[in-house]
Amino acid sequence: MRLIALTALLAALGGSAATSSGATPAERAVAGPAVATPVARTTAVEPPTALDHAGLGPIRIGATFAEVQATGLISDRKDPGTGACAFHGLELPLRGSVVFDESRKAVSVIITRGPATTEGLGNGHEPSRVPELYPSAVPNAHGYKIALDTGNEYSAYSIDGTVITSLSLSRIGQTCHG
Repeated sequence: MRLIALTALLAALGGSAATSSGATPAERAVAGPAVATPVARTTAVEPPTALDHAGLGPIRIGATFAEVQATGLISDRKDPGTGACAFHGLELPLRGSVVFDESRKAVSVIITRGPATTEGLGNGHEPSRVPELYPSAVPNAHGYKIALDTGNEYSAYSIDGTVITSLSLSRIGQTCHG
């Protein structure tokens, strides 16, 4: 019976009958269990649920690159941009980019897969929904521009006119992309 109890104690302590230091099970039991070294864990970042008038979840238009990078929602991968602008890809399950200007501030969030706007416009919707949701929307060659009261604008793009293929929120007047 004592052997079973000793075996159970050893299993609980995570050891065997002797260690390289020569400690016996009784000596280890008196000393107490070993303290485990904490292991760094990466926590999954919850993807944002809406593209609002100022940003995508914690990614805000005007935020610095360091602030946006700290959200865990962009990759270190930098896509070619226009001039001094940099496009950093959104992490999965989102698809798209956050665009930074020469001052390293976010000027645009482009979504090709991800949440809809707070008003309910999303990728895959018919472009005819845009003026229903945004009566002030202005049509252009590839979709619509929607000026917002925050100094930003939404753009809804459609390659062939049948479905919206990307949404963006951009600072009005930014020069990194159309």
